Amino acid sequence: MTAEDIDPADLQRQLDEIKGAMGLAERYPGRARLWLLAGLLVGVIAVAVQVTFFLHETLSATAYVLIWGVFVVVAVLSLWVMVTRLPRNDAPGTAPSWRALFGSLGAFLVAVSSVPGEVAEQVGGLDRALLYFGLVIAVLGLALLLSGTLLSAYRVRRRDRLVFHVGGVWTLAFASMLPYVDVLRYLGVGIFGVLFALYAVVAYVYLIR
Repeated sequence: MTAEDIDPADLQRQLDEIKGAMGLAERYPGRARLWLLAGLLVGVIAVAVQVTFFLHETLSATAYVLIWGVFVVVAVLSLWVMVTRLPRNDAPGTAPSWRALFGSLGAFLVAVSSVPGEVAEQVGGLDRALLYFGLVIAVLGLALLLSGTLLSAYRVRRRDRLVFHVGGVWTLAFASMLPYVDVLRYLGVGIFGVLFALYAVVAYVYLIR
């Protein structure tokens, strides 16, 4: 075969297929660490929600807002510092936008949270809280499922995408059980936080192997 017989387009396609076997940590260095940090933050947030839910009657409004204000600032700054230190790997030109994905999910969560309207006021505080907590957890599960699907467009191998699919499935299952299992009704958000943090650690170890 001579140089004239080589099709540049076919060669590029073969190279892309070879690269497609790369893992998330190999193709996008630092993203696995970012995922670990984000997962631990979600876990800590969930545990903090559980604690403040139990203490909401003893905390003043100012203290409540201050606690959450400080936590949100720390969480955002931590993620921002982590992202700014990541190596810059250009995504494929046809890859979907992560901002569009999570922006859409955020807008969906806001919209669906307002659907119950005045009906939510007719149930007890615990059931009302479970409704909103369940919606948030379910949207997080949906985000994980969609992330696993979108990563195929970023040429991440199936083995690594499976981590996000598994996370999405168990998160959605947990959200569906939240109102019906007694222990989850009272401690579900905190339990979810612990489980999600453990899941993030296991997923990180899996992704860097």
